[in-house]
Amino acid sequence: METIGDTFAAAFQYYGIDWMATACGLLGVYLLGNRNKIGFALFMVASASWVTFGFMTNSIAVILGSSVFFLMHLRGLVRWTRQGADA
Repeated sequence: METIGDTFAAAFQYYGIDWMATACGLLGVYLLGNRNKIGFALFMVASASWVTFGFMTNSIAVILGSSVFFLMHLRGLVRWTRQGADA
């Protein structure tokens, strides 16, 4: 039978990086849905966290996919900022 300590240890076996990535991604979606460009910055934190997680778990797919997502979020932030300056 699993104890509370075992459950806690399993939940934080990656030092909370996966939880931070998930929280930043969810908050990023919420903020972008409300037309707040800070959502892009949170997505970038989430993507960087997933890259770190990918290295910890030796997952090339997570590393590559999250790196591409990071660049796409950076592009979105830059384009949004430029559009705001043009307005």
